[in-house]
Amino acid sequence: MLNSRRQRMVALFFLLGLFVLSPELHAAEAGQALDLGLSAEKFQDGKIPAGWTLRKRLFGPTKKAQARWTVNDGQPAVMLHSKGALTFLEKQVDIDLREYPIVSWRWKVNNILEGIDEKTSAGDDHPIRIFFVFEPDASKQTFWFRLKRFLYLDSFHGHAMGGRITEYLWSSHLPAGEILPDPGKPWQKLMVVEGGQEKLGRWLSYRRNLREDFKRLYGEEPRQLIFIGILNDTDASDLEAVSYIADLFFHRSTGPE
Repeated sequence: MLNSRRQRMVALFFLLGLFVLSPELHAAEAGQALDLGLSAEKFQDGKIPAGWTLRKRLFGPTKKAQARWTVNDGQPAVMLHSKGALTFLEKQVDIDLREYPIVSWRWKVNNILEGIDEKTSAGDDHPIRIFFVFEPDASKQTFWFRLKRFLYLDSFHGHAMGGRITEYLWSSHLPAGEILPDPGKPWQKLMVVEGGQEKLGRWLSYRRNLREDFKRLYGEEPRQLIFIGILNDTDASDLEAVSYIADLFFHRSTGPE
């Protein structure tokens, strides 16, 4: 009798556990896409998207950062605006690209940044980019670097430092498909997925195999994806840019991309 009652209690707790799991875990268990919180179902007019943080510090380029939910062309989306500033939405994640290698999203850009050279630090601005940070291999880091991480680096940047990064970006002047080193960190590689002004003012959809893109860039398998940033930055050029993003998802592989 006691064993039967205990079994019923275990079953009850198991069923209750199914209801308190996050939507992302439900999606993962069901083999569906991972919703990163920018879908229409998450819309909260005028708010920063839930689960994301808008980086703002008392001093520096993020002081004037602007990002919020809005409706554009009838579509719920997050608007990012900067004028001589850095708008940086950030989110900590834990995604294995062996399981969810495909990333999809939609974005719209109102304007490019005229007269800049994006291959230099003085022109390192873009109307929108998605920034991916991968787990570092601490065994390859010096003791002193690990100590700096512990003391201030990781907390200041919002993620474990020293790992690979990559970005998908809209370039003002470079063509889609171009690979460029990060001007401030030339060992890190960025990918232009849209360039120029031909498609300005239009909602565009993308679907990329981030795992395969990473392997093409670095010649190795990516480690765990631990952090995502969405940036609209004009702090180097002191110009202005407005852009929108929506429907950021990760998907299981369904074949060649």
